[in-house]
Amino acid sequence: MKKVKRVGIIGGMGSLASVDLYAKVVALTPAKKDQDHVLLTIDNNAAIPDRTEFIFGNGENPLPYLIDSANRLKNSGCKAITLACNTAHFFADDIAKACDVKILNIISLSVEAIKKNFPNAKNIAVIATTGTKKTGLYDKVLKENGFLSVELGEQNQEDIMKCIYDGVKAGKTAEYAPLFNQVIDSISADVFIAACTEIPILLPYLKKDVKFIDATEELAKGIVEFARA
Repeated sequence: MKKVKRVGIIGGMGSLASVDLYAKVVALTPAKKDQDHVLLTIDNNAAIPDRTEFIFGNGENPLPYLIDSANRLKNSGCKAITLACNTAHFFADDIAKACDVKILNIISLSVEAIKKNFPNAKNIAVIATTGTKKTGLYDKVLKENGFLSVELGEQNQEDIMKCIYDGVKAGKTAEYAPLFNQVIDSISADVFIAACTEIPILLPYLKKDVKFIDATEELAKGIVEFARA
């Protein structure tokens, strides 16, 4: 049996997004039997405070909770850790320093996927939480790689947040699918990034044929590649 490295996932941000990431890791693993699958430890830490609230100065700092999860995962034998939340990558460098652990970064993996799959793309729409947008995490990496990040507009961003928080996180994905379609229809871009781990859960409801990079799927690919390397 091929020896694989154990990977840890800090989950619970939200729990359904963590399930989506795990399901994609399993689906992307070239396994013929149970023993071929990736070794994973998931810390579904639903107690982690809201990342967007903190970034806007309105909530408790999630970093101590994230470090606690990361240490738990490292102590379980994980050789790398990732975060089942795009906004939480705001804290990735601090987690890596505090825990001396490798972080598989969803943002870098997603931008690399655009370069590989859509080499002629220029204008990229980052569909994410307001917290992720404020940090400029995606904008920075996109700019470094020669892409332009499309401005979504204030109303579109408010509607995206409704789809994430009132829709997927609240278990009402189908109810918010029409609003999600309305937002995507109003944005002109070469490629869209599902840059919140709740957004891929809305993608099956899309009516418009658009080019989407599923950041969660790219992270899942990164996990499989690292574990089996």
